[in-house]
Amino acid sequence: MLEFEKWLARVLLLNSALALGVCLGLLGPPLDGAGRYAVFGAALLGFVSGLLSLKRHRPGLWGGGLYYLLQLVSYFPAGGSWQFSVKAGVSVGLVLQFQHGVLVFNLVAGALLAATLAVLGWRRRVKLPN
Repeated sequence: MLEFEKWLARVLLLNSALALGVCLGLLGPPLDGAGRYAVFGAALLGFVSGLLSLKRHRPGLWGGGLYYLLQLVSYFPAGGSWQFSVKAGVSVGLVLQFQHGVLVFNLVAGALLAATLAVLGWRRRVKLPN
């Protein structure tokens, strides 16, 4: 399980590095003002959490879980009003179209969130330090 925990931390680092590349305009089209700040904040959370996870600190796993939780659901209204979307990393989505908007579930973030919660549960049962 320790190797899986390291792999999960490396995936988190890679995912957050991709998000930082998107924020800086290196990957894809440039983001607008508010979207840039949301993705940049999430990318920093993911990067710091990934570093802490590599050092096997428990707050790194909690931060990774929060990072994936932010990406789990996106909502885009049909009228163009308020929307919620943090696309900070790899995204494969299940799209549900409704009359008033579109709801997107990020399947990659869901799988990685479940894996992070499984590692947290394993660490709680084993009672490892940190």
